[in-house]
Amino acid sequence: MDIKERVKRTLKELISIPSPSGKEERIQVYIEERLKAVGLDPIRQYVAENRFNLLVRNGSDILISCHVDTVPPIHMRRAYIPLERNGSIHGRGASDVKGALASLLTALELSEGDVPFSLAFVVDEENNSALGSEMMLELVRDIRYALILEPTYGRFCTKQMGAVEFTLSVRGKTVHGAEFEKVENPCRVLMKVIASIEEKVSRPVNLIMVRGGSRHYVVPRECTALAEVKVFEGETWEEVEERIKEAVREVRTSCTVGYRLEDAENFIDFRSEEFARALMDSYRKATGEEPSIGVMPSWTDGANYYKAGIKCVVFGHGNLMDSHTERESIHEDDLLRMTLFFLQAFKDLK
Repeated sequence: MDIKERVKRTLKELISIPSPSGKEERIQVYIEERLKAVGLDPIRQYVAENRFNLLVRNGSDILISCHVDTVPPIHMRRAYIPLERNGSIHGRGASDVKGALASLLTALELSEGDVPFSLAFVVDEENNSALGSEMMLELVRDIRYALILEPTYGRFCTKQMGAVEFTLSVRGKTVHGAEFEKVENPCRVLMKVIASIEEKVSRPVNLIMVRGGSRHYVVPRECTALAEVKVFEGETWEEVEERIKEAVREVRTSCTVGYRLEDAENFIDFRSEEFARALMDSYRKATGEEPSIGVMPSWTDGANYYKAGIKCVVFGHGNLMDSHTERESIHEDDLLRMTLFFLQAFKDLK
């Protein structure tokens, strides 16, 4: 069986094991068995009952870290039945991030476990808590560099976008729907608040979830939204949040408008250009293609590792835009590229 077929088979096996956040035990047992089969000796680090990270230590100060959890199926039908179509493998987690995981496991198998890196397989990345990488820090204090596997369209990301995540709540007076002109509708006020924030911070607001309204022909009492604003290089999340709160205060309304901070992360420059150049050289030799540097637009476990002084590069083939959606997939050629890259990096970075 050639390399492409081997990695495709592994990815299909991984997709077939449901691993939404909180239910990662089965996939960790699968990974553990694959590691032991090539002579590696992973240790378990429990983060909760039936939830554990895996770590392979070999004395290296370079770590490859991959999260094993996914989001739930959401709107994806037959999410755990891998479908191969037009050269792509479809299924929950195909791009985020089981494609890269399949490539790594295949490369480990082909190299018979001869790998110069330490390896971490962590749980809970898809939750705000990110308990897996947070607890992993206890075991990797001597690590200097980390390669974080995520779908980056094949770019080697040495920086990561920050964000302010917050909840808005607008509460007003409820009346019969035929008399809607006599009060302010909290849903309409929420729209004004969002517009005010976008003007104040000079960027769009990501509306993650909005709740409000009624089927019973009545102006709703309340409308709430979970929202997010990105934090760019050269600014702090505290500065961005203050502008958000100013924008909320400036909206004139008879409704009560509430703001609550949910989570915040600064823009991160991992300061990992030297490590990235070494990885890119391996990629160039393995694929014959010219790699590129990028900025990861989403939060990753790299944020936790960076807080411990570890210089990170975020990398992986796969379409971030389609991840978490019913379109999630990864092309077989990208699986091959990543496998060849890992094999070359195992040789170059010994």
